[in-house]
Amino acid sequence: MRKIFFPALLATAFLFSCGNEVKKEKADSIESKKGMSVSDPLGDMPVAVDDTVFNGTSIKRHPNGVIKMRGEVAGGFRSGEWVSFYPSGKEWSRGTYKNGYREGYGVSYWQNGAKSSEGYYEHNKMVGLWKFWDEEGRVVEKDFGGKK
Repeated sequence: MRKIFFPALLATAFLFSCGNEVKKEKADSIESKKGMSVSDPLGDMPVAVDDTVFNGTSIKRHPNGVIKMRGEVAGGFRSGEWVSFYPSGKEWSRGTYKNGYREGYGVSYWQNGAKSSEGYYEHNKMVGLWKFWDEEGRVVEKDFGGKK
């Protein structure tokens, strides 16, 4: 009886799992419909769906509707300037990307609008001298090495 039951159970589980469609979260400019989209430009590595790659503006929102993050995507990768916001709508950070990697100047802010950090990136790594501020405005510098 066991010899017949186990293979039948596996076959049934396989049949029920084949028809399930994986759904992705929908961003303002990204459709999750089959053949439409994308890669998630906010993930580590984009994954093309049906051999298509997203190009254009990506906008993600906080649950309250305020923009959380916005930027351009080229070939499925973050490209150009990206800006992030607190749920209040105040700017949280700003930086540039090239082929999905952080490159160049980056800055972040406390919710009160004061800078919390600034420095440079090369291929997703912090390089050179970075400045960090606490919420009272005291500055600390840290050298990450590299060209900057």
